Amino acid sequence: MSVLVIAQVPGGTADQDEAMVKTLGLGSNAPSGARFRLAGPSEGGWRIVSLWDTREAFDAFFSERIRPALEAAGRSVPEFDYWPIESEFIY
Repeated sequence: MSVLVIAQVPGGTADQDEAMVKTLGLGSNAPSGARFRLAGPSEGGWRIVSLWDTREAFDAFFSERIRPALEAAGRSVPEFDYWPIESEFIY
């Protein structure tokens, strides 16, 4: 089942997000199972919304690439919400 992952980064900024995108190589090395990623400012920080084929695909990406990148940058783990998706239409 698809899952929408919503990450809330308290105090996060566009510059930090851009740096993380580069570090993770998202432009040239898309994670397996990822369908799309959106990011922008939210109250008190930065929000990232991504759609994944499965929760397991996101969890693998998190443990293999996101967590090590956050640790190397000295940043904390964002707060995550997960929303199972039953149907989707992309226009």
